[in-house]
Amino acid sequence: MKILEKTAPMSSLRIGFRLLLVIVLTEAAIMLCYQLFGINADSTWAGIADALMLGLISSVVILRQVVRPLQQASQQNALFNTLVNNLDVGVVLTDPRRQDHPIVYVNPAFTRITGYSADEAIGNNPRFLQGDDVDEAAMQQARTAIAQEKGVRVLQRNRRKDGSAFWNDLFLNPIFDNAGQLVYWVGLINDVSDTKALEKENRRWASAMQQSDEAVCVFDATGNIEYANTSFCNNVRLSPDDIIGRSTLPFWDWESEAYISLTESLQQALSWSGRHKRYRADKTSYEALSSITPIHDEQGVLSFVAVHRDISDMVTMEAQLRQSQKMEAVGMLVGGIAHDFNNVLAGMLGNLYLVRKRLKDMPQLAERIASIEQLGYGAAGMVRQLLSFSRKDVHDVKEIDLVPFIKELTKFARVSVPENITFDCTVEGGPLIVSCDPVQLQQSLLNLIVNATHALRENNDSTGKIEVRAELATPPESLSDAGVPVSDDRKLGSEPRPWVCIAVRDNGAGMDQATQERIFEPFFTTKPSAVGTGLGLAMVKGYVEALGGVIDVETAPGAGTSMSIYLPLSEEAQVAAVEEDASLRPGRGELILLADDDFHVLEALSSILESANYRVVTTTNGMLAMAAFDEHADQLDMAIVDMIMPKASGLEAAEHMTQTRKGFPVTLMTGYDKQGSVISPQESHYPVLRKPWEIHRLNSVLSAALDSPDRVSAGNAPT
Repeated sequence: MKILEKTAPMSSLRIGFRLLLVIVLTEAAIMLCYQLFGINADSTWAGIADALMLGLISSVVILRQVVRPLQQASQQNALFNTLVNNLDVGVVLTDPRRQDHPIVYVNPAFTRITGYSADEAIGNNPRFLQGDDVDEAAMQQARTAIAQEKGVRVLQRNRRKDGSAFWNDLFLNPIFDNAGQLVYWVGLINDVSDTKALEKENRRWASAMQQSDEAVCVFDATGNIEYANTSFCNNVRLSPDDIIGRSTLPFWDWESEAYISLTESLQQALSWSGRHKRYRADKTSYEALSSITPIHDEQGVLSFVAVHRDISDMVTMEAQLRQSQKMEAVGMLVGGIAHDFNNVLAGMLGNLYLVRKRLKDMPQLAERIASIEQLGYGAAGMVRQLLSFSRKDVHDVKEIDLVPFIKELTKFARVSVPENITFDCTVEGGPLIVSCDPVQLQQSLLNLIVNATHALRENNDSTGKIEVRAELATPPESLSDAGVPVSDDRKLGSEPRPWVCIAVRDNGAGMDQATQERIFEPFFTTKPSAVGTGLGLAMVKGYVEALGGVIDVETAPGAGTSMSIYLPLSEEAQVAAVEEDASLRPGRGELILLADDDFHVLEALSSILESANYRVVTTTNGMLAMAAFDEHADQLDMAIVDMIMPKASGLEAAEHMTQTRKGFPVTLMTGYDKQGSVISPQESHYPVLRKPWEIHRLNSVLSAALDSPDRVSAGNAPT
């Protein structure tokens, strides 16, 4: 190797000097011996002996001082070459005494790593291995070490001959001669690309583990935690420093079947998974879904990796789903009986109306009949209320005066309020006309009254008080500032017409801020599971907002609660007539087609119409209704058809009639539309008469159909 070129001359000079010194000293010793023993040094045999002795001694010296060192050097050089040539690490030798520190030697490993042959590398500066993605910090570290003639280790990204990148774990070391002068730089090139890729993969997995939403921990065979990610620490509410070395067992419910099953699996080094209760460090508990797997390290030491998921929200959702399914079952049950029950009520109330009209001369009996009618309409209202509660009914919005409405409501609610609670009602001003569904509004207010009663349930004395108050008022600006949803045409603070406030106040325990923020969430309740569902206030809020109103809450712990509903007053203060002595609109011999599959409904309605001077054609299914229309199309003035009938629906019959005779008035009649077709886009062209019908609503249907100026009279209908 060329590294020996500078040291060889110095070694040769030293050996020659030693050889000359040995020859001189040997010759001097021979001459001294000749003189001591009286031998003539000039004789022939003395010269021969002198030469032999001098040659022998010189040979010994040359063997020891020249031949053997050269053999050893050759052996060391061969060993060094074998070692360097068989290294997996690339070796690069540069000469710092020449311009630009050129490479003077590379080993075969350098060629294997970089793809450059020795001829391609020698003479170049090592920087030819660099690419565009060089690490400037590492390069500066290497430059500083070279300037200070010190060894250095840097990790640099280099390029192979084919352009591919590799990570170079580079060792740079200076080589000095015996005089302490720098003669070479040796660079050891180690391709650590696979190691870097593995480190990157490990970092990615470690980062994924640490940032995972799943709580992960590793514990040994005794249960002591060796690792825990952030989610695990958050779940148990301990810092990473506090949790390492702590036993995982206290976080389990020791009396549960899950814990017993877990310990059996751990003892047998088996996997385990299941749903169970876990405890936090503060002794609070939560539902978790866990999976525990045994693992072994390189030495075969057993550990376990546990993955926990906090399923508290899922448990809550399951409970909500079960409650929702219960509500759906109630809705299906109510919807199943609503149609038939309303048909029964319609037939009964229709006949009661006819009987009452014939008992004008018997006022006491007529009064009894009227009372039965009111009970029938009350039963119909109960069905509507159940349908509304199960979200299966369309709101029947109309204008009502809140003054009598609130007074009647409080009389009804008084029965459900315990006697030890004072219950007052105050209505200021009047009339207070709003557009709403009376049944829905009644249900909403009753819900607030029931909540107030529950807030006072622990009062055993007579200090409890509930007040219902209705008055003109303006919603507080705080509701608008808080972004309370209000319909576009009724923005808070910008609506010129007044609002009415219906407030339900109690002097109960009140609510803290955390509870107040959640009271309108579906399924949230502070009542026991057997008492409340958490749906009441959510339904109240949704209904009030559907009317363009807002609801405000004023409460504080120990200061009671005030729930205020703000509704805009109606622009047209017209109150729906109370059905006491209402009479059916008198007819002028108009011909009306009636279709209903219920005989009692059909008979009652046809009798009512005939008693008011209408002529009636009756059918019992959709196909017969269309056939009757085709037969009497020129004579018919209007049609009232039941929505749900055999063979063809009322909607199909109505479509047939209006397509055959343009502008023909058809009214759809329904007790409850199970298929939901009443709210279809097609139905929007037809008015709906709900069973059991009230006389004033029947009057509205007749007037709309027969008194319209655009009506095409029978006999002049286009076909």
